[in-house]
Amino acid sequence: MRRIQAAGARKNFSSLVNKSAKGERIKVTRYNKTAAVLISKRDLERLEDCEKQVAASSKRGTHD
Repeated sequence: MRRIQAAGARKNFSSLVNKSAKGERIKVTRYNKTAAVLISKRDLERLEDCEKQVAASSKRGTHD
């Protein structure tokens, strides 16, 4: 996963968005700590699906 400082991310935002749209995951750091992550729409959809499954599982009272 690529890491980039926030100041550099501001300067190259359009390029970073294009790269993340193609599947590259990019950590944006501030003071050498991860502040945000750019991910593709596909990765976001997968994450949301996982969250829905966990929520449904906890409503049923089961944990896989």
